[in-house]
Amino acid sequence: MKKSEKRKQLLYLALIILFFLLPLTGMEIGSDQGLFSQPAVMAGAPDHQLLGLNRETDHGKISYNLLISGEYTYRSFLLEDPERLVIDLTGVEPGAALSTDGLPAGPVKGIRVSRFDENTTRVVFDLDYLIGYKITRSITSPAGLRLDFNAVLKDVGFQSASAAPEIYIETSGPVQYKLDYLLDPHRLVVDLWDVTLVGPALSVPGDDRWVSNIRVSQFDPQTIRLVLAIKEPRNCVVAVDENNPGRLVIRTIPELVAATWTPQADGGQLVLKGNGTLQGEPTYDPQKGKLYIEIPHTKLSAGFESTWPEQSGVQLREKSPSTIQVELAVPRGHQYTITWTQDRKEMTVKVQNAPLSGKVIILDPGHGGADAGAISPGGLREKELNLVVAVRLKEKLEALGAEVLLTREDDRYLWLYDRVAIANRAGGSVLLSIHANNHDNRKIYGLEIWRHPEREGSAVLAAALADAVLARTKQNFRGIMASKDFVLPREAEMPAIIFEMGFISNPEEEKLLLTEEFQDKIAEGLCQGLLDYFQASPPQ
Repeated sequence: MKKSEKRKQLLYLALIILFFLLPLTGMEIGSDQGLFSQPAVMAGAPDHQLLGLNRETDHGKISYNLLISGEYTYRSFLLEDPERLVIDLTGVEPGAALSTDGLPAGPVKGIRVSRFDENTTRVVFDLDYLIGYKITRSITSPAGLRLDFNAVLKDVGFQSASAAPEIYIETSGPVQYKLDYLLDPHRLVVDLWDVTLVGPALSVPGDDRWVSNIRVSQFDPQTIRLVLAIKEPRNCVVAVDENNPGRLVIRTIPELVAATWTPQADGGQLVLKGNGTLQGEPTYDPQKGKLYIEIPHTKLSAGFESTWPEQSGVQLREKSPSTIQVELAVPRGHQYTITWTQDRKEMTVKVQNAPLSGKVIILDPGHGGADAGAISPGGLREKELNLVVAVRLKEKLEALGAEVLLTREDDRYLWLYDRVAIANRAGGSVLLSIHANNHDNRKIYGLEIWRHPEREGSAVLAAALADAVLARTKQNFRGIMASKDFVLPREAEMPAIIFEMGFISNPEEEKLLLTEEFQDKIAEGLCQGLLDYFQASPPQ
């Protein structure tokens, strides 16, 4: 009996010890875990958190980054009434410092984060309307998810001011697109990727020229499809608007249908005709005497017709992509002009003898090198100003066909008799020496021209220059002066004058002479004056 009672006491003691140990092991009575099973690690431990959210905006497209630490899985779905996007993160808990203040933008009017259950954190984006989206895992630090909302279709229509059919498609941000033609019936299909159509499918009336109507629908969750019912197949190009990256423009590619060259007494005329708008980008090569005109987004029609003799120097060639290049001979001493008809379907290139063709004009920028000429109170050196204006004038005269020679092209000193010798050896038509004036009295200002009193040609030249320059600059004119003492007007074998463009000693005139605008007015006036002089055919 004593042994039996002792066993009972030991059994009761074991049960008491087990009763107190059960809460410490986490084991439940009646569970299917064995007595020695390890306790489970709870998901959502501190190293598995939604740390934060931030927003990015790229040309109107909205994106969000969900910054997440640790391993996780996720799922997402859209809900209606009210519209919202839900992202469930499994194995993640909300971070202690998580905030969504200031994050709503675009279609997102609010963001909520909460624990959905003991193992899931739910992020809810409250939306103004249902919109497509993409979610990708970030491969760069910080890790997490990137949510990109689709762009939204804003408008579809026709450019009313365009001469040729031109359709625009405007979205809330840059998109990718694909263009396809379907025949019988003729249709142009445009697919826009990562774009959402808010609301039902729609139909846009056509322009009664090329497009009968445009049907717009959500082809799949990520793609909008536009179907243009067209009257005839035409080449066209899709381009992004230069001023709006969210705007696509569909332009029909015009065709060049005819080109005609007509010789004329002083040159010739090339007429190009198209069935749509023709644009021209001219480039002139003076070494080859060739004018090149690039006509972009244009093709030669199947029935293209051309009329010109072989010796005309006209060539047309197709370049890729969809560009026609016109090559036209413009010999030295000729100039060209390009004009269009009002509807820009016809381009005319006129080549003619330049008005100053055959004229040799000597420009003499006064002073140079050690001889700085006059120096203004502000430090403007006459020699530098003279050269700047002479170079500007040279460019303008050469554009009119003149052959122009500078006595100096850089900062070097030249003796006066050397300058005259250069002009006489070149057989110049005229000699124009460019200077700026100076006086001890800083109140004196205005333009002066000096000539030799016994040279009639120089008098006519001086008068033409004075009229043209004063008409542009409105300067005070101190007159045309005559003197036998100046070397250039006296020794030159052609009409020659000294042109004083103003007093750099006068503060107000100095300010004018320092501006590129005023320098250009001086050069324009001198150029026109020389043109007037030669057209008046003065005695030589």
